[in-house]
Order: sequence, then structure tokens, then C-alpha cells
Amino acid sequence: MTTITVDGLGERHLVAERATLTARVAIAHANRDRSMDLGAAVHSQLAGSAVRLREAAAATWHSIDVLATNARVWTDKDGNKHQDHVTSGSVRIKLARLDLVADVVAELSAIGASVSTDWTLTDATRQRTIRELRIVAVQDARAKADDFAAALGTSVDRVATLRESGGPVMPAARGAAGGARDELTIPEITVRVAVVAEFDTH
Repeated sequence: MTTITVDGLGERHLVAERATLTARVAIAHANRDRSMDLGAAVHSQLAGSAVRLREAAAATWHSIDVLATNARVWTDKDGNKHQDHVTSGSVRIKLARLDLVADVVAELSAIGASVSTDWTLTDATRQRTIRELRIVAVQDARAKADDFAAALGTSVDRVATLRESGGPVMPAARGAAGGARDELTIPEITVRVAVVAEFDTH
């Protein structure tokens, strides 16, 4: 009896279904109170946009961080040290309406935020796809084992061991989302399941 050890892979590329925008504000000013006032004004506008999108059902989720103000010491090109105060915070919005991504990014940027975008699948799509790809990965491993067994002039008898290798992989796609609506490209998310299996032969 020979034991054949093989890898199996299931992989699928799906168009992203959600876009989480992270709008960050950072206002620096020599006067601490002024920094806090300016930061709070921008942060409040960002929060208002998030709430409106949620109420309009364009967003499925949002979060609003508490603002923080910290002193910062920096050195200019002449070697002189300066101190200012930076008020920073962020607002996150998960959009279901992907046709609005470019417009919302433009709106948040105009308020004074720097905006980044994370693209993901819904939990339901992710879980369904992982289950389907587990089957594909096992079938891939079995097909490889059959090939090796045939090359050895024998056949697969049974599965001795089977384990998932590293867990399902579904990295989020990241990127900016500025520009006109017709310039926005919604990326694909790769979902991958890998297994390692040992097959005993006759």
C-alpha cells in the first residue's frame, strides 16, 4: 500500500458587493482649542453624511470614532522646532449602493477628509462560496491522487486524512474610488480554499 499526499484548491473570483469607506480627518493648528473646533466641524459633517446614507438605505452600516487631540512637535528645514495640536478621527460607511461610491468619496473629500475604500463580499455570499469551494478543493485533490495512482499502476482505496490548509482566504480589495462615476471600476474579490489530503492506494 502506498500513501499519496496531494494539495487541492478551489478558487473563484467574484465582483465586490460592498464598499467600506473610511473618511479620516486630521486638523493641525498651533492653538489647541482652534484645532478642536475645526476638527469637530469637519467630523460632524462626515458623521451627518454617514447618517443620511444609512437612513436612505444606501449604507448598511456606519461607525463614528471619538475625536482625539494630541500635541505634535516637528522640525522645519532650518532645524527649528515647532509644536502644534492635531485633532483627528474617522467615520466609516459601508455602502450597498456601489453606484454611489464615487459620488460619496467626492462628497467626503470636499468636506476635508482623506478617504480610502475597502471592497468586500457580503457575509452570505462569502459563506456560500466557501462551502462550494470546499467541495471543489476536495475534488481537485482526489483527481490529482487518481492521476498519481494511475502513474503507479494502482488505484486510490480511501482517504486517510484531510485538512484545510490555512483556512479560507478572501482578501479585501483596497483602493481609492475618486473620479467620475463612469470611471469607477468595481474590483473582483478572490475566494480561495486549499486542502491537503492523504489517500491510501490498493
